Amino acid sequence: MGIALFALLAWETVARLFRTDFWTSSPSNVMVELWRWAASGLLTSDLQLTLTEAGLGFLIGSAVGGLIGFILGWNRLLGNLFEPFILSFYTLPKIALAPLFVLWFGIGITNKVMFSGMLVFFMVFFTTYQGTRQVDRDLVENARLLGAQPWDIWTKIALPYSAVWVFTGIRIGLPYALIGAIVGEFVAAEAGVGFRIKEATSFFNTAAVFAGLIILMVISIILLGILKFVESRALGWQSAKGSIQPETQT
Repeated sequence: MGIALFALLAWETVARLFRTDFWTSSPSNVMVELWRWAASGLLTSDLQLTLTEAGLGFLIGSAVGGLIGFILGWNRLLGNLFEPFILSFYTLPKIALAPLFVLWFGIGITNKVMFSGMLVFFMVFFTTYQGTRQVDRDLVENARLLGAQPWDIWTKIALPYSAVWVFTGIRIGLPYALIGAIVGEFVAAEAGVGFRIKEATSFFNTAAVFAGLIILMVISIILLGILKFVESRALGWQSAKGSIQPETQT
């Protein structure tokens, strides 16, 4: 907290002494813009829209990425077959696909949801895929010899083993859900936090731009805190000493 207050004070001081408001604005001007935004009632509606887009995209991307990642990671034949195609698509610059999503899904909420979901999909897919492939096959074979059915192996060995990888992908994908919604609003939108930032940029309103960025930062911190709490509950059975530490793929 002390560091944050010092940074804000330094920011305000530099802006006033060197008159850099046009380029960096100042905390006081940003607060004024935030107050105007909130007082107009647009802040609530914009936040609701952006969070809806990011939330739906996060759920869709996490579900599809986790499911496909688990299937391809468990079935090595399918994994080896489809992995090159998914990797090839992943290497494409995602921002270049944004205009195509407008063409396919229009300028409404569906466009942002699908673009957000695509970004989250890759984050969750790769970690789940890698984690599922790391499942101890000797343990699986021993379970089969003892009479374990496929459902038992999946639910009692594969899923628990790869759970920490899945949550790692979800944690990485959460900010990307917000990024996808904002990028979609940059490209084509009539409301939303991303639209307000773009609008402020076109009018060279630096304070409003920083106001939007601060809102996004606060939202990300809150959402990551909630996800961390859920993760600690879901993976509470794992000891810190015995838990798997995955290497995340970016």
